[in-house]
Amino acid sequence: MKTVTHILVSLLVVAGFDFAYAQQATIAGRVIDEDNNPLDLATVTLLLANDSTVVKTGFPDGQGYFELSDIAPGEFLLSVMLVGYEDAISPITITPATPAKSLPAIVLKATNKLLAEVAVTVQRPLVERRPDMLVVNVENSALAAGNTAMDILERSPGVTVDKDDNISLMGKQGVTVMIDGKQTYLSAEQLANFLRNTDGNMIKSIELITNPSSKYDASGTAGMINIVLKKNRLAGTNGTLSLGTGYGVGHKANTSLNLNHKTGRTNVFGTYSYLNNRGGNEFDIFRSVVHGNDYTDFQQYTDFNRKNRSHNYRAGVDYNTSERNVVGLLVSGYASGNDNDNSSNTFIGRNVAFPDSTLSTTSVFDGNYTSITVNANNQFTIDSTGRKLVADVDISRFSNRNKAHYDNTFYLPSGDMKGQPLLSRSDMPTIIDIRVAKVDYTHPMGKGKKLEAGLKYSNVVSDNDMRFENLEEDVWQNDAGRTNHFVYDEQVAAAYVNYSTQWGKWGVQAGLRSEYTVSDGNSITLANRIQRDYLDFFPSVFVNYSISDNHQTGLSYSKRINRPNYGNLNPFEYFLDQYTFEQGNPYLRPEYTHAFDFSYTLMQRYHLSAGYNRTNDVIAESMNQDEVTKRTWVTRDNLAKQNIWYANLNVPVKITKFWNSNTNFNAFYMGFEGPLNGDYLRQGQFAWQLRSNHTFTIVPNLTAEASANYQSSLIYSVYHIAAQWSIDAGLNKSFLDKKANLKLSVSDIFDTRIQDVRTRYNNMNAIVNQKNETRIARLTLTYNFGNMKNGARRNDTQSEEKSRISMP
Repeated sequence: MKTVTHILVSLLVVAGFDFAYAQQATIAGRVIDEDNNPLDLATVTLLLANDSTVVKTGFPDGQGYFELSDIAPGEFLLSVMLVGYEDAISPITITPATPAKSLPAIVLKATNKLLAEVAVTVQRPLVERRPDMLVVNVENSALAAGNTAMDILERSPGVTVDKDDNISLMGKQGVTVMIDGKQTYLSAEQLANFLRNTDGNMIKSIELITNPSSKYDASGTAGMINIVLKKNRLAGTNGTLSLGTGYGVGHKANTSLNLNHKTGRTNVFGTYSYLNNRGGNEFDIFRSVVHGNDYTDFQQYTDFNRKNRSHNYRAGVDYNTSERNVVGLLVSGYASGNDNDNSSNTFIGRNVAFPDSTLSTTSVFDGNYTSITVNANNQFTIDSTGRKLVADVDISRFSNRNKAHYDNTFYLPSGDMKGQPLLSRSDMPTIIDIRVAKVDYTHPMGKGKKLEAGLKYSNVVSDNDMRFENLEEDVWQNDAGRTNHFVYDEQVAAAYVNYSTQWGKWGVQAGLRSEYTVSDGNSITLANRIQRDYLDFFPSVFVNYSISDNHQTGLSYSKRINRPNYGNLNPFEYFLDQYTFEQGNPYLRPEYTHAFDFSYTLMQRYHLSAGYNRTNDVIAESMNQDEVTKRTWVTRDNLAKQNIWYANLNVPVKITKFWNSNTNFNAFYMGFEGPLNGDYLRQGQFAWQLRSNHTFTIVPNLTAEASANYQSSLIYSVYHIAAQWSIDAGLNKSFLDKKANLKLSVSDIFDTRIQDVRTRYNNMNAIVNQKNETRIARLTLTYNFGNMKNGARRNDTQSEEKSRISMP
């Protein structure tokens, strides 16, 4: 009853909030054939009238209606194309006095031209800047072929992944990762496993959203990353088959099959992919433990050898119950197995070159991961004005089982064994249940005004039962210090409202989101239970001003939250060896960020953004050690505050007729301040990132790509992270009338991506060097088959969240 009361209070407060909303002009219309049938496969492209530069691209919905938003005033050409029909091109003029443009129905006339005679010349750039996000179009990139989703994410502008698989965006941690507009709700470890077992050939684009509006979930203080999967838009029966192989530290293989069948009102679709990767990495740690006038040094060398196998699947059906209503059902999931054989040698003494003893540790991990998600959705277009009601329900279960065996043996300098080996084993089953329901309503109000509102409820339950045992006198005995059963239950009820209008050259957007959170972290083994409930309000305001056709500016503000990950709340120890481990902190509090952003667009091509983020109670990683036991562990604590100043510049340049480039430069200052580990931390540093992508058209059916990446040194919490750089390259050859593509790529050609992390804070003195498997050569063949003629596009009705992310 208490939860229901808070939901109603939140909705009433939000419903009474009526700020003005920021947007530029909107162009809306409908595409039909000569018999008045909707053509939802058509491609609608808006181009600049003076040089035909692509401004915006969209697709009609199931009833043929389309909408292109955020259009600055100017002279344009509207192009509507569909295979089997004559192109329709018409001039469009947008002025500050006419921010909304409603077009008469666009009728395409059928033609008898063969498919081979139709040439499509519009091609998306690899990196595309939009008013509210940066988009990496990886679908046809040779650099993405054969890679996993994590590999592609690591190569996206402004994205970094640290040694523990934590993802940062524009230098900031606390990123929410979504798949097709849906939040994953996974821990950092589980998310990393999911991304490393997702075939990159299934990905269409990566959307980087640094300052989301109130329409989005408030979680993610650094913004959002949305991974958009490929969707087949052709009618009849058709599909895509991909086969790939590669080699780095070990051999890699991948294959995927995408099938689609559409007839009448029904569309059935499915995707399957398989990955088999062998690889490894090296992990070295030096640390010095001082106790009084004595000290002990530890030099640890670890080799990780991995074998990953993964099956991914998606299958669904969409059905048009009427001209304005579409229902859909989608089932997706994966099943993967990971085998890790690790070996570690730790030299211990006052001089590690002449150690007093050596700890040799071997560990064997056997992990099995499965997931299944069922989504039911309904999209109802109320009338031709654009009023729309969308409902979504998602039910997911993730099941992980990690078993490990450890052998810890001490050796004397003579090589003789010191005592008996310590044999240990662990079993860590985890079950995560996720239930999400949401409804969104869109109500255009004429003259560029629009009201949007919605409700959402999510429930995540994570059950982790960690069991750790030691072999004593040939009997496995429970290790109470490392065994823990932890159950985390989190419920979030949310409501939002947004209202928009336009005054001449000015546009203002404002919205309010309310989220009521109830969480329960129960460590059953330790009899420690922490329960919380809190109500938060998250406003967002966006102001745009169009100085002229070639100059647009914008200001924005939003408040966001990053709730502690349940993996970081779990107090049990993640064991590496007898002296090193990672431990959760059940007392972590949510962190809150106030984000301010300024943007400037020149000639609708060059984009500059700058801003300031202030985060209170920031969740930061720290390293601790015990001088007596000489054990070192990593955990997370709340710091008082984090300040980030940043600037991002995106510059696309057509250097020659055959050479196109896109360079993204991100500069930022990150500072941390607050009490930590019995001392007061106050440190920060200016840092910058550069990513430059280049595409070369050698001949019409052969292109080459190259990418240069640089990350300067930076400070994060107590860590100093050294600079790193890399160069990637690839070739893409199309043949068989462009039905087939052969892609060859090499990532990190010079094998230079090494993570060098150091800390010298309080009583800590440690150096961590990690060399992941980054230099990988891949060869991928893709073949499109089946009916390639025109027909209706499958409606994408998974949720209105997807359309809010402005998917191309």
